[in-house]
Amino acid sequence: MSESVPQHRQPRPSAASRRVRLTLAATTAATVTAVTLTALPAAAATRSVSLQGEAMAISSAHGGDYRDRRASGGAALAIWHKATASATLTTPVRATRLQVSAMGGRCGSAAPRMQVTVDGVRAGLATVSATRWTTYTFTGSWAAGRHRVGITFLNPYGTARCHRFVEIDRVVASGTAPATSTPPATSTPPASSAPAPVEKAAAAGFVTRSGSKLMLGGKPFKYVGLNAYGMSGCDGRAWSDAQLADYFARLAPNTITRTWAFQPFGTAALDRIVAAAAAHQQKVIFTLADGRNYCGEHDGAVVPEGGDKSTAWYAGGYRTNYLPWVTTVVTRYKDNPAVAMWEMINEPGSFSSAAYTDALVKGFFDTTAATIKSIDPNHLVGTGVLSEDMKGTSNYATLHASPNIDVASLHEYEYDWNGSNAIITGHLARVVAQLAPVGKPVIIGETGVQAGPGCRTSVAARTSAISQKLTGYTAYPAVAGVNVWSVVQYDPWSRERCPLEMPANDPVLSTVRGVQAGLNA
Repeated sequence: MSESVPQHRQPRPSAASRRVRLTLAATTAATVTAVTLTALPAAAATRSVSLQGEAMAISSAHGGDYRDRRASGGAALAIWHKATASATLTTPVRATRLQVSAMGGRCGSAAPRMQVTVDGVRAGLATVSATRWTTYTFTGSWAAGRHRVGITFLNPYGTARCHRFVEIDRVVASGTAPATSTPPATSTPPASSAPAPVEKAAAAGFVTRSGSKLMLGGKPFKYVGLNAYGMSGCDGRAWSDAQLADYFARLAPNTITRTWAFQPFGTAALDRIVAAAAAHQQKVIFTLADGRNYCGEHDGAVVPEGGDKSTAWYAGGYRTNYLPWVTTVVTRYKDNPAVAMWEMINEPGSFSSAAYTDALVKGFFDTTAATIKSIDPNHLVGTGVLSEDMKGTSNYATLHASPNIDVASLHEYEYDWNGSNAIITGHLARVVAQLAPVGKPVIIGETGVQAGPGCRTSVAARTSAISQKLTGYTAYPAVAGVNVWSVVQYDPWSRERCPLEMPANDPVLSTVRGVQAGLNA
């Protein structure tokens, strides 16, 4: 391509109209069309399922759909920035081949390159040198069921005269169904020999729950991870694509990062977080509101930035702004396994006021969790509770009794409390005992150690203490995961002498990577 670049291949002021179309594509999930091919006689049948490129979800700042009469559906998707388009595709049989119909525009010395992933795992790379619709084929083995397909444009480039881009017409997954035959007639076995019922297989790539255990890929799953509250903008600016990619690349596969998904930040930053996580086989916990009202999330705040949300907010005020936001976000990502779980709110209740009762907070939890599950049966729902000694969250069994609530949480920073150097908080035993009647897991949603030059704890000593915490907590059967506080994209020692926060190259990240790699080996 040279001077003449079609409008849809560059970011333009008309991005708002593209955003409307892309939101529709994301909130209605992906349009999937099943096509059964002619059966092969006496052997097997090839089955395929296709996904139109224009139905894939992507941030409107990074790509958009456009009309193309040469494309299979009369439209296609263009990606002009380094970003991932994704959608869910359901295969009727085990798929062994993935075909992507694509073409691209060259600018500079290189042709566009794309990476294709299935459930966050790379299926292959391709150089898209074709300028007409061309099929690029990738082979593998993907079980029958739901899969999240991602296509990442890897090398965007542009000048005043040209822009490099990649375009997607459609994705087709195909496989061969085994031959069927009529089994010989047998007598009905006695009732006592009937097979035990088998639990329905979980959708591929999603974290699920079985009793007090998390599950992934049909196996028990534990994780260690980090908090990164500033990803979506709480630091004053959302993390860049390069910062997201660098952070996620430092972690082991299926590490879970907890981050804020508050209404003031909108969905554009969340789109980029989800795309980057999926591209690196990572997962995120999206926390949907803040009980402490930080980062501009002041809905229902009595006193912004550190105060409680009002009792009136928990009693029903959350329905005005919060619940529509929850509906928007959950609908947008309900089919994306890069989201590990929804956390309804960070640290609900009050540090001091007895007006915040368990019944008050429970009503909020039950309504919100039911709303989420009515939209999204794929993802887990967590509460974000701080501890059992918080006003309004004193009885974990009561708060987590709803079948729509899957995961409890506990936050602790006791290593520095009175210089105790505590590795395991004393609150854990009480929380686990309370949860036992409802049989649900708990995550240590926040834990951390203050460190730095001239501090009580050095950076090296912090790394050792965090390692002990990660292995100590995950040794408890009812503890499903741990998130360390918190990775930031600024120099934490420029703001506080002995911060809990850590830069993205802190040695704690290597410790998290090592522990995570060994947990589910």
